[in-house]
Amino acid sequence: MTGDHIAGDAERVAGRWRVFLVSFAVLLAPMLLWALGSPLASVPDEPAHAIRAAAVVRGESVTEAWVGNPSTARADVPAYVADMVARACFARHPRLTPACAVPIAGDPEAIVTTGTSAGNNSPVYYAIVGLPTLFLHGDVALYGMRFVNALLCAAALAVMVMQLSTLSRSRWATAGAVVGLTPMVFFLCGSINPNAIEVASGGALFATLLALVRSNLGGAVLWERTVLTLVTLTLLVNTRSISLLWALVIVGAVLAVTPRKTLVPLFRTPAVWLLLGASAAISGAAAFWYAHPTPFAPDLASTQTTGSAEAFRTMLVRTFDFASSYVGDFGWLDTPSPAFSVIVWSAAIVALILVAFVWGSGRSRWVAIGFGMVMVVVPPVVQAILAPQLGYIWQGRYMLAMLVCLLVACGLSLDDSLAEEVVTGRPRRLAAVGIALLAIGQVASFAWTLRRYAVGVNGSFNDMLTNPAWQPPLGWIALTVAMAAWAAVAAWLVFRHFQRGGENDVVVEASGLGVVAR
Repeated sequence: MTGDHIAGDAERVAGRWRVFLVSFAVLLAPMLLWALGSPLASVPDEPAHAIRAAAVVRGESVTEAWVGNPSTARADVPAYVADMVARACFARHPRLTPACAVPIAGDPEAIVTTGTSAGNNSPVYYAIVGLPTLFLHGDVALYGMRFVNALLCAAALAVMVMQLSTLSRSRWATAGAVVGLTPMVFFLCGSINPNAIEVASGGALFATLLALVRSNLGGAVLWERTVLTLVTLTLLVNTRSISLLWALVIVGAVLAVTPRKTLVPLFRTPAVWLLLGASAAISGAAAFWYAHPTPFAPDLASTQTTGSAEAFRTMLVRTFDFASSYVGDFGWLDTPSPAFSVIVWSAAIVALILVAFVWGSGRSRWVAIGFGMVMVVVPPVVQAILAPQLGYIWQGRYMLAMLVCLLVACGLSLDDSLAEEVVTGRPRRLAAVGIALLAIGQVASFAWTLRRYAVGVNGSFNDMLTNPAWQPPLGWIALTVAMAAWAAVAAWLVFRHFQRGGENDVVVEASGLGVVAR
């Protein structure tokens, strides 16, 4: 970005924490609705992550193989946490509802020994999410863990929004963030799964570094961004081992998009020197953890291995097959998002990418192309490495962090090249229709998923109304109405911001939600 675009106006960042607070509130709402609407144990590997979290907060950070199942890590946790494995009786059986679960036998608070497949994951995320199990009990504690995860995700994404709002131009970058927050992102944020905070902290790290290098502000603002960078980096690299690669890609993208004449003065400041040293220590500690995993026996019953070359070719050919998972593949990959939502989001993603590649300019466009190449190349390479030992394990949701960064980068390239003016006429109507369709897609995905759990995949909406086999807390009708109300307000506010462009507005965006305050 040229010097004319550097965000040097202190007035632009004056209301940044107001942006954060409002963003946090509006982002948290759909996450909590998903947390209540999704049955406990209905998220991929959620029982394993819940067990790992409850074990870590009780001092079991370092694991050992469980004699009951040597392919998993031993964990001593309350019986109600261990029982989540049995409660997932409906997983991968779309005709079954959560009503198949039976009440736990014995004392639900008794400490029992069980196993978890998440034993080699970094304990940092679990030490935070597992806290509710120390003072809450039963389902309340399990929902509490989901709520803590939602709080973490909402805070990280609010940081992303806050930092984007401080850029000299952010209309299209914010639009990219809005499109990137698909129903799948909110679904994961309302669960117990580190994949959620991986997405949120990845977006936050990218936006914070962009704000840091594109601003000529020093002092308290520079130190604030330094701290936020370290916090989001810590959360990111302690989710999964591949998150170290995401952090490296994000840092490389920011360096690539920033002219050398802008970087040199930054590298002379104490804040950036502290940032470099602390980042190296944080990343090094995470790398050390992942480099020394506890050896577990292979799970031969569920693993079908294949050759590396075959896995690479297969994954490369299937690159676009995973696109629907970016929008929504709920439950244990047994509840795909409705076709309407997939079509709407696919169109929005493709349109933003194509427009950015055609009309975008400067370094930002090349960074967007780089993110696109990462999304195409990394899955086949990773799968080729792991296929001989673990078989096919890749899921589309693993790339959501890079998808958010890709779309923000696309928006950034458009902000660098297009005039920041009020949208009128046909473009205005097109934006209104597109935003409305995204809002409807959010509600459709939520209602579709609730139907699968209330009456099974073959059940009708009439059965859902008259004779549901399972109901979430507060009931599916109340939750769906709440989601629809949120989406309606969201669509109107995002449209209002997008129409104005608002170079001097304080803008709050959240996947279909934005608040404009002058």
